[in-house]
Amino acid sequence: MAKERKKLSKRAVKAIVAAALIIIITVSLLITDIFVPVKFLASYFVLRNKSAEKGVMRVRFVDVGYGDCTVIELPDGKNMLIDGGDGSYKNQLRLFRFLNKCDIDSIDYLICSSVNPEHCGGLADVVKYKKVKNIYLPYCANTYITEDYRDFYVEASRSGAGIVYSEYGVSQSGDDYFFEFLSPSVHENGEGEYGDLADDPTGNNVKNNASAVVWLEYSGTAFLFAGDITGEVESKILFNFSVGAYPRLEPAHCKVLKVANHGHKDSSSAEFVDFFSPETAVISVGDGAYGCPSVEALSNIVNKVGEEVYITENYGTVTLEITPKGYKIV
Repeated sequence: MAKERKKLSKRAVKAIVAAALIIIITVSLLITDIFVPVKFLASYFVLRNKSAEKGVMRVRFVDVGYGDCTVIELPDGKNMLIDGGDGSYKNQLRLFRFLNKCDIDSIDYLICSSVNPEHCGGLADVVKYKKVKNIYLPYCANTYITEDYRDFYVEASRSGAGIVYSEYGVSQSGDDYFFEFLSPSVHENGEGEYGDLADDPTGNNVKNNASAVVWLEYSGTAFLFAGDITGEVESKILFNFSVGAYPRLEPAHCKVLKVANHGHKDSSSAEFVDFFSPETAVISVGDGAYGCPSVEALSNIVNKVGEEVYITENYGTVTLEITPKGYKIV
């Protein structure tokens, strides 16, 4: 007589089912993470915005608290990311949400303007989880200068993207637009900002002055992204204009200023702001900004642009659209 098979208890069945579900979920997450970062999965469940129409440039100064992050849809369908915030989970989720809203899975131009954490902290994950074609980064022989920069540098080196140093004279052109680096000096110049960064990385304002200053112009409307520079580099840039070192640039075309160093008192001198005479200023700032924006910087800026000062801490993300006819805040 055949032995009767023992029936599994309900508890055992539940345990087997639970174990199977755990295995299925784990495998699913592992497979998903190959294509979509699980930790940022929520940022992929967003309504996709209509992409900027051909001939329209859209610039978004993303609110990432005390940090810089700008997402740019260029008029020929390409895109650009300048900085990625501080790398905190909240800000990373916000950045990925914006990239996904804009349907950006591939980044044409990624600019890391500074080794300071509030600029480069979020870029390692961006390079890891998005396809990046071209990366512009600081020249820094000591890639361990900050932990955040090291993480970004490692991912950039692995990415297969074209890598260019952010320095004077480097530029790129598209359909009726171009961007150009005004500063730092070329890395071969041992007496320039990168030379100071190598010789005395902990010196006062050395990291700030070695940050990239970028001019982006489309059809006669220009944005000046002033990085973290102080008055020392501002004076150098004004001198360079006076001797014709930027032959392609017309100061009167500067309509929007991304204010330097989150509105720190050592930046945005009256001479610098007056020279460019922007119509609009954007200050990217939030908690932990150590007195930014300062009364000094705000006074110099408001005296020139009036009420057209947009502080991300107050306004959230600031979006502008630019056409050959001009620009508007949307």
